[in-house]
Amino acid sequence: MELLIEGSLWQPHWNKVVGCWQQQGHRWQLLLGKEVAATLDHHCAPWAGLTPDGVICPGALLAAWLDGDLLPQHHADPTRQILISGSASLLTLAREQGLLTLGTVGADLTLDAHTDLGALLNRLLARRLQMPSLREPEGDAPLQLRALHAGDEQEIVRYCSDEAIARYTLNIPHPYPPEGARDWLALCWRRAALGLGWSWAITLPQGEAEATLVGVISLHWNGELAWWVGVPWQGRGIATRAARLVKAFAFDQLHLPAITARHMPQNLASGRVMAKLGMVEQGLRLIDGHQPCEVRYWRLDCRPALTGALQQALARWQQDERIVVVILCDPAVCEAKLPVISLFLADMNADEARLFSDPQLAAEGYQLHCYPLSRLEAAEPELFHHAGGVLLKDEGDMGLEWLLQFAALLRQGPTLLTLTERCERLGWITRLLADGDRLTAESELPLRYRLMRLLVELPELMDELDGRWHLGPEQTFARLARESPSLLSAYQRVLAQPAPDNWRAVRKQFADRFPECTLPFLDKGAQERGQFVE
Repeated sequence: MELLIEGSLWQPHWNKVVGCWQQQGHRWQLLLGKEVAATLDHHCAPWAGLTPDGVICPGALLAAWLDGDLLPQHHADPTRQILISGSASLLTLAREQGLLTLGTVGADLTLDAHTDLGALLNRLLARRLQMPSLREPEGDAPLQLRALHAGDEQEIVRYCSDEAIARYTLNIPHPYPPEGARDWLALCWRRAALGLGWSWAITLPQGEAEATLVGVISLHWNGELAWWVGVPWQGRGIATRAARLVKAFAFDQLHLPAITARHMPQNLASGRVMAKLGMVEQGLRLIDGHQPCEVRYWRLDCRPALTGALQQALARWQQDERIVVVILCDPAVCEAKLPVISLFLADMNADEARLFSDPQLAAEGYQLHCYPLSRLEAAEPELFHHAGGVLLKDEGDMGLEWLLQFAALLRQGPTLLTLTERCERLGWITRLLADGDRLTAESELPLRYRLMRLLVELPELMDELDGRWHLGPEQTFARLARESPSLLSAYQRVLAQPAPDNWRAVRKQFADRFPECTLPFLDKGAQERGQFVE
């Protein structure tokens, strides 16, 4: 990974973060004007002690992007570069080139003088999606979906230049511009880097050599499918086969509540593919935009195997007009501790909610909760256990839109602490932990109460310091077991025996885990020894 940092924005607390970044083997380049760079003494600069891997003139970089060309030293994959700048022009062009951005206005994430840079970098990089290869079982000419790469540009231009492709797709212009494929590839890589979706090249491999692209299929974070297949390859069932692979990925791996798709009314072939997937047409819908048009909208909900009692109850609920949405929360997927069924009722009152109790469901371990329909207006953190839930009934798209709000909240994360707020939290926690040094059997009740309360609240406080939603102590403990087992072990010991030595051990492990400013990648569970792993 590589940082491109505008020198005029440099803050003193960035030195430790960028130094840690560089120690992990990553690069950073400094953006300085030619005159400033020629006269600046780096030993007296705010970044003194750090040696940039290069110095770039912002004007030259801006000109290169405007001309559609890159400077000689910019050979890196654009999604592996992060621009930190206060220039709206630079940030806009960087996004068009495929870079990730941090800045004051128009960046992917907002950065100012009070922001914890390490926490912001962690959040940005934690969104990056893996692009798995999906392949049909071995047989005659199995189809494979692989990640897109720069070498696909020529094939994309060739297929998308055919007017027959543009006629039935919403986002492919005709005539197709020569730079269209390059810009579109950069957009796909950016979407994946920002956690917004997956795009695969559809291929038909022959032997060990990598097969060329014959089409593209994409899955948006909200479950929307889109694809196109080159005209010479149409009519062979390729789109259906590719869509079946992505459907299985969406339901079995991502646990999406539903997949959707849309097509122009005259594009009957895409409608047949959607029907073969088991999708149900929902009618015509108007798409707003530069060229408003009507499209046919299709949807397929995830359908798990249901027990006999739940099947019987669902049959009743489907006929009951008072019940608008039914969501099943499976502990294997959701954050619920037990299987939970949530009913969302129109005009619900307390007496009416009691009518839906079901002894058979209770006997099978299900908890039944009733909510007024108004709870679907906004996703609230206390109902996060519904994230990953399965829709058993959904009038309109109210339930689906609500579940997707949770998915968006989980991807975005809670508001990060500023550096000042982080220091205040750390100072308060450290002072309380230090009080444990003088804890004895004769200690006064207020001191014992403060320390026990701190232990109860510490999991939520650690999630806040890590910039994560608090989904319950069990989830926090599971994360610490992966990322900071020594801290978790010390926490468990002091819970079991609140002796001064155990309090000192917790304080030490806590200080190691939570420095004054967040270090890059420190809280990413997929890392080894704090290193960023692709």
